Amino acid sequence: MSIKLLVIEDFAQIRENIAELLTINGYTVRTAADGVKGIVQAKVWQPNLIVCDIMMPDMDGHQVLESIRNYPGLVHVPFIFLTAKADIVDVRRGMVLGADDYLTKPFLGSDLLMAIESRLKRSQQQQGNPDLSTNYLKTIFGHDEKGSMVLQVEDCLYFFTRQRGYYVWHKLGLFQLNKSLEKLTGELNPRDFFRVNRHVVLHRKSIQKYAYWEKGKYCLFISVSEKTQEVILPKARFSAFKAWLSG
Repeated sequence: MSIKLLVIEDFAQIRENIAELLTINGYTVRTAADGVKGIVQAKVWQPNLIVCDIMMPDMDGHQVLESIRNYPGLVHVPFIFLTAKADIVDVRRGMVLGADDYLTKPFLGSDLLMAIESRLKRSQQQQGNPDLSTNYLKTIFGHDEKGSMVLQVEDCLYFFTRQRGYYVWHKLGLFQLNKSLEKLTGELNPRDFFRVNRHVVLHRKSIQKYAYWEKGKYCLFISVSEKTQEVILPKARFSAFKAWLSG
């Protein structure tokens, strides 16, 4: 069971970009295009954290937050505002209503990821909740030419796709999987695993080094089965990768 994040943003491109970033980093994400829909989603879905724009038609972010804080099941859910302006009056109003953090547009994906992780940790500490990492996938079913077996996820180095199949390099060898990378991304602990691109998910212990490559891309050098392999990291993912690697 992964961490659930709700994104409330009226601008479609920003909403989709945020959802993609968070999904790639292992979160389960739902979105809403306005405040009214966002409140409905929050009450029904009970997310672990809400990311919400302030400037929206019909119902702005402050009204959304006020409604959220007045609903018993969502009183303590972490709430991060996105704003195009860092006006002190807006910030103070949000804090009075119970906002946990602010990010001013435009912002880096790594900044959003760090803000989310920080607020989730604080929420766990304040409420005395168990570490959410205990909900992540611990074992996975794989098979090879010798048969099938249960694999420990902590010993998985490298998930990837090949010819429409899904595979993992494990310390015991190469195994085929019955789960897609999309589903796996939502079940793996994002502290340990990173979705490099559409075809690859890496465990941090497999990474040896990285270097800038041509055409605005980066090359990751990973250790798999006592050999070094290369994986291409898009430039757009590099900031998120660095933030994850240093986390």
